[in-house]
Amino acid sequence: MSDKKKIVVATRPSLLAYTQTMQTVELLQKANPEVDFEVKKFSTQGDRVLNRSLTEFGTTGLFVKELEHALLENEADIAIHSLKDVPSFHPSGLKLVAFPEREDVRDVFLSRDGSTIDEMPKGFVLGTGSPRRRVQLADLRSDIEFKEIRGNIDTRMQKLIDGEYDAIILAAAGMNRLGKEFKENLLLDVDQCIPAIGQGAIAIECRDNDPETIAILEKVNHEPTMNAIFAERAFMAEIEGGCKFPLAAHAVVTGEELFMVAIVGDLKTNNFIVEQIEVPVSDSVQKSKELASQMKETCKAKGINFYL
Repeated sequence: MSDKKKIVVATRPSLLAYTQTMQTVELLQKANPEVDFEVKKFSTQGDRVLNRSLTEFGTTGLFVKELEHALLENEADIAIHSLKDVPSFHPSGLKLVAFPEREDVRDVFLSRDGSTIDEMPKGFVLGTGSPRRRVQLADLRSDIEFKEIRGNIDTRMQKLIDGEYDAIILAAAGMNRLGKEFKENLLLDVDQCIPAIGQGAIAIECRDNDPETIAILEKVNHEPTMNAIFAERAFMAEIEGGCKFPLAAHAVVTGEELFMVAIVGDLKTNNFIVEQIEVPVSDSVQKSKELASQMKETCKAKGINFYL
């Protein structure tokens, strides 16, 4: 009988979620050869309800609650999430412990004929359910006709092929993790479309009273990624944002300095503001909160009602 410690890993059943979980488990296994990892799938509300826009739900955490419940009920020991799906505030008794090195944070513009966003015809139909993407892309091309889209990467790509949309937007991180190829010129630079908070990052969560598991997870933590996403999430918590209005922030750590750019907007008018900071990493969480407070005041002054 094996004396190895066993850790049960909770994941969503979707192909992307399962694939990135297995990639993360591989990292954990290499760092902890003395541990056995068992992956267990848990379906979430976000996986089951595909006929409604994400903005229609009155809450965040659609893709994480069932996984966190599994942790609290001791049905699993750790959960692996796409960080952009994790709300600012999570249940008492749980902790986000480790963040492997971040993937590409950018969005990819995919069209049926390979055209870039600048090359698309006037009034083309773009599939996206993201308020963040809508206000920024409307600023790039005011003639876009936006149409709601849901489903996994393959489902969305098939809808594009079938002609339901002229173009769609997907996260480069998900495409890369699934081995989907695309041309480099289809990537939208961060200054064209600021990524979602936490985009490209994986978060590993466990119970906060389990020091042995925490020590195992910390071996795969990437400190620059952790510092960047802590700043982004501090900004999100202060704004009190979810997926119902245009909100984005992207931080990059270079040495002891952190640079962050953020956007807050109004989906009804497509008005938005963009601000940025460059601060010491040691002070970045507090400065990110201050940036959020400042941007809320600016929105009030300019009549940008991002809570609608």
